[in-house]
Parts: sequence; C-alpha cells; structure tokens
Amino acid sequence: MDEESFAPIQLGSFALHEIVGDGGMGQVWRGTHGATALPVAVKLITSEEALEPAAQAAFSNEVRSMARLDHPCIAQVYDFDRVTLKAAESSSGRLIAGSPYLVMELLDAGVLDPFRYTRPWEDLKHVLLALLSALGHAHARGVIHRDLKPGNILFAGSTSPIPGLRLTDFGIAHALGSREESEVNWGTPHYMSPEQHFGESRDFGPWTDLYALGCI
Repeated sequence: MDEESFAPIQLGSFALHEIVGDGGMGQVWRGTHGATALPVAVKLITSEEALEPAAQAAFSNEVRSMARLDHPCIAQVYDFDRVTLKAAESSSGRLIAGSPYLVMELLDAGVLDPFRYTRPWEDLKHVLLALLSALGHAHARGVIHRDLKPGNILFAGSTSPIPGLRLTDFGIAHALGSREESEVNWGTPHYMSPEQHFGESRDFGPWTDLYALGCI
C-alpha cells in the first residue's frame, strides 16, 4: 500500500492526510479541521524524550507561551494535545500513543533561503524588518525563541489570507531536550550565541535571538 492510498487519520478534531516534513523531533502532516475544513499543519513529536513527563510538561508550557503571541509574522497556534491510544491504534502504527502534537496554520510556500536575500537591499530589508518586528513582539512578552534558524522561518502560501513569512517553533527544541542534553541542545550550532554554546542558560535573553538573526 503506497503513501497516497492511506485513508485520513483522525486525531482529535483534525484529519491527517499526508506527511509533508520529517525531522529529528518528529513529523509534520498536512491536515484539515473536521468542522471547518481549515487547512492545518500538525507537528507530531515522536522523539523518545517527548514521552517523558517532564518533557511533556515543558512542551505544554512552551506551546501556551507561543499561543499567546499575536503577530502577523508569528505562526498561529490552533491546538495542542497528546495522541490518544484510540488514535494510535487506528493509524496502523503511524502514530505513537502519548506523543505530543501541535496544530498550527499551514505554511506551505517553503522556508527562508538566506542566499535569496543577498541582493537587492530592498528585499533583504523587508525580511529583516518582518523578523525584527516578530521578535520584538515576542521579547516584549518574555518569550525567547532560542532556536532561530532558516528552517524555523516559513512562508505562507495560497491557503493563507495573510502572505509573508512566519516564525515558528518558539522554545520547542528546548522543551523536548533531555535533562542530560538540554544544556547543549538549546539551539542549532551554526546559529547559536556564545551563551548557548557554553550552556549558560541564565544569560539567555533577547540578545540570544538577535545573535542568531545576525548569523542568518
């Protein structure tokens, strides 16, 4: 049976149709909301650490912080929960019971490619101002991204009424890091600030994200 022949998987109020992304923490599915047919992206966290109670509590806290943000350049969060046993059993083994998931707006026009914006200046300025505005909104509310990189800067496509870029995944990688690894995993090496490289979490602040933005 090939990928396209699978019937949609029901997960809470959402139907999962196809995998559109696969990474170290889990998978991203294209889905729809059952009552409204609203297109969504469902990020399923399948790493082993995500099943630990401490990681799940941290994940919930980070998602609640992200959901409170209201800015046109920050991805909108619709829902989050854990995969139920019923959903896992009906998925033919494709979902893992107890795994957390995050439902957000579907951003299907690609990720930021920094090399596209080496010129002209007007294009670069537009991207920078959008990112700075989004970060300013988050920082004013005490939310630090901690893993700013091109892969977490997505663009809205034809399914969105608001075009342009979005910041995603605020604090998610940090929340799901194991106790032993969290001091070195709060970021992506090419974009990590000095305090992240040295695991000095007490020194994290808005400057941590601005350093990453400079690297981008």
